[in-house]
Amino acid sequence: MSPYQSSIIDTTLGEFDRNRAMQEQTLRDQQAKLGALGSGRAGVQLSEYGLGADRERALLQAGLLQQGLVKHKQLDNKIFKIDLMSLERKQD
Repeated sequence: MSPYQSSIIDTTLGEFDRNRAMQEQTLRDQQAKLGALGSGRAGVQLSEYGLGADRERALLQAGLLQQGLVKHKQLDNKIFKIDLMSLERKQD
């Protein structure tokens, strides 16, 4: 993986994690206002949110990695075609 691709993935996932933390804090604040913070239902709500966020993060990361793989494969194909054309010219 290129340093450029790693940087994009790290930045994107870091932003996702920051947004997730803000959402979790919003949930905790709402639970505290309702007097439900620390109750069983509040814990389940946070857990369900966390599971969903984990799934979304995994899908995001997989999508970013796949995009990088597709781009890499396209570049490899272009290089292969250029090399093949170069060999054909040398044979002529």
